[in-house]
Amino acid sequence: MEYRLIKWLEKRVTAPRFRHSISVLETVTELADRHGVNQAPLRMAALLHDCARELSHAELVASAEEFGLPVRDVDRMSPVLLHGKVAAEMASRELGVTDPAVISAMLWHTSGHPDMSLSDEVFFLSDVMEPTRPHDWVQQLRELARENVDRAVLMAIDINIAHLDNTGRIVDPDTFALRDLLRQNLHG
Repeated sequence: MEYRLIKWLEKRVTAPRFRHSISVLETVTELADRHGVNQAPLRMAALLHDCARELSHAELVASAEEFGLPVRDVDRMSPVLLHGKVAAEMASRELGVTDPAVISAMLWHTSGHPDMSLSDEVFFLSDVMEPTRPHDWVQQLRELARENVDRAVLMAIDINIAHLDNTGRIVDPDTFALRDLLRQNLHG
């Protein structure tokens, strides 16, 4: 099955995006194993999660609307937020993917969500910290993720919010909700 997904993905994304997806697959395999999470659905999600990432903003909104997905005001202001949801729908329609763990990982990998499972969090982190990511803070995040998934997700979210604020971009309200939930759970 993975071979079929790899071939499907290669036709839909650029070489750098393909390398990223393969790196996410490798990272999620290791991190899922470390935290006792079923890696099979996450490996599938790794190959599919960014299949809509290179659609234009207009194409993302149009695809979401065509698929009957909710399109919030924040999604219209920052359509990249839709790419995981559109990708999940594409995977369902074109490949018959129905596994809730695959779909959930794909849905929440961009902005996070307060309803994320441990499996979703492992996937979220794998996407952020895979080896092709060049950021200075990635190594620290990798070390933290090996020890404490919730703390690592909180670190990744805090970094992402700061980056979006500094570049004048919009932060998904789900990101704030997840951050607040993690802070409450970790700090009481």
